[in-house]
Amino acid sequence: MSIRTLLIWIIVAGALGGGVLLIRAQQESVRLKAPISSSRTLGFDPASTAALERYIDGDLQVLQRDSRQMSEWVIQWSNGETDNSWSVDSNKARSALRMLATTRVAITETDLFSSVGGELVIRQVAGESVRIEFAADSSGGYTPIRVEERGSDGIATGRWYGRVERSISDAFIANGMMDWRSDRVFDIPNSAVRFVELEAGGSLVNLARSNSGWNIHYPIETHGDTEQIEDLVKVLIALEARSFEDPELDAQTTGIENPIATLKISSTNEASILKIGSRADVGGSNVYALLETPSGSALITLEMEQLAKLTASAEAYIGKTPSSLSSSDIRTLKINGRDGKTRLEATRRVGNWTIAESQADSLNRDAIDRLIGVLTREPAQFVKILDEESDITTLGSVELLGENESPLNRFLVALDSTEAGMRLLIIQELESDQRVLWATVSDEAAATGAWLTAVAGKRVP
Repeated sequence: MSIRTLLIWIIVAGALGGGVLLIRAQQESVRLKAPISSSRTLGFDPASTAALERYIDGDLQVLQRDSRQMSEWVIQWSNGETDNSWSVDSNKARSALRMLATTRVAITETDLFSSVGGELVIRQVAGESVRIEFAADSSGGYTPIRVEERGSDGIATGRWYGRVERSISDAFIANGMMDWRSDRVFDIPNSAVRFVELEAGGSLVNLARSNSGWNIHYPIETHGDTEQIEDLVKVLIALEARSFEDPELDAQTTGIENPIATLKISSTNEASILKIGSRADVGGSNVYALLETPSGSALITLEMEQLAKLTASAEAYIGKTPSSLSSSDIRTLKINGRDGKTRLEATRRVGNWTIAESQADSLNRDAIDRLIGVLTREPAQFVKILDEESDITTLGSVELLGENESPLNRFLVALDSTEAGMRLLIIQELESDQRVLWATVSDEAAATGAWLTAVAGKRVP
């Protein structure tokens, strides 16, 4: 091989080798310039979060899903003496969890901690958890963190270090979750309320919801005014806390040990009690109140105006009509004289009233329908619980019977003269030896009173 040929081969080989080196250099330059993954999120799903626990200086706050309704949240905390619980504004809870889940953490190779300022534990529904320790000090707008991840079996699956923006540390550690509490006092939907009890001024009333409406259980047992009681329930579940007293004040300041009023709302399974204490401000527009629930208690203040419409008087909740029956429930009607003997007995048959096996004439038929309307549909002018000393001279009594002569209601009837004219008094004697009076003033009531006077006053052999 000639020297010339050898030189040519050497030049070609050098060119090829230089090209390879240049390509490799370019590839390495591209690799070095490419973005390196130096941040990540905390790696949990907010939609699958069961609880968020915050620890700082021995203080524990726990945000967890409400066992009654998993889409709602409650917060639990302790003031060292009592365990407290309160419902949470769900929008605030969900927003905070989403913010925490999407927070970018700048990864660090070493632990930058000097001391721990607080920690969060995120617990997932399936059992996994993420524990985050926040450093007590921040630098350059960032707070160092330590992260420990555990599987559903409790075994650690990862440990790493990083830094988050100081605003995250401030929001979850410095401020905590207490500002997420809902203003609502009674965290229960209207449809779930089954019992209501009010006590104030020496009076106590107990109300219960049934399939047919509301009834009064104490201090008397009778049917309630469903519209009036529903309005009461709406007022109660609309109560809002004006402020939360953290830490709690002493009983002498709040007056809770000797409350001026007590409100109780119950579902089928649990009850919440609100005790109203002393005035909380000089102007007297706010009062202290203690809410007690199965999961804990909390001291708050309420505006007096919210409580202005509440009364513990049973008379305010008695049904405005003497009977809660539908007119179609009544199959037989009896009118008795003062001596207890029946003066008239009418039975409904195929839409008509019969008396003594004969179809009632139009006068009696209209009078019977009018009487049933006064008893079941016409609101009374007022309702009153009679005391033992009340002495009313009655005309007689009216009995309402259902299918197979089953007794439904029995009322005493009387007339009372007023400046506006005659007033029909309808009295029901309860099993507890108590009596309720309905006073009715209308043309129908006056006509019914005149007819009852004539029928009950008939002479019988």
